[in-house]
Amino acid sequence: MRIRLLALGLLVAAAALHLGVTLSARETAAAAQDAYRRAREARRDVTRRLAAAERRATARERLRAVLASAQKGPGDEVARLRRDAIAAARKAGVTSVRLEVTRGRAPVAAALSLSAQGSLPEVSALADDLPTLRAVVIENARFDAVEGGLSVELRGVRPGGGP
Repeated sequence: MRIRLLALGLLVAAAALHLGVTLSARETAAAAQDAYRRAREARRDVTRRLAAAERRATARERLRAVLASAQKGPGDEVARLRRDAIAAARKAGVTSVRLEVTRGRAPVAAALSLSAQGSLPEVSALADDLPTLRAVVIENARFDAVEGGLSVELRGVRPGGGP
């Protein structure tokens, strides 16, 4: 009988120890899972913010390069045309502007390729401003309807290249 009581006591002690350790381990494991989930979400958030910051930094660098090339010496007709086209796009208020200016061959000083999007008044202001105020001869103009307004593609030249 004594052995049975001892065995029963050991069994009760083992069950109590098992329950105490198991419950504590489960709580610790649940806390560790929550901490891991929060860390993973924080990492994803930081990665998203870093990617956005890198995109903004890249865009700023491209803008700096364009502005730096647009503000070269006053004798450079390509730079002047680039500056004038940027000013015309800003004045018109168009968006999604893509601009390419290349040196021309006589009698053309520089060639321009510009595409942008905006409302009808914005796009027409841009198309009107380039030839009248910026001395650009428009060779080709294409207007297309897009979501939220119009897109325009302009190709033109600025006369004045020397021999």
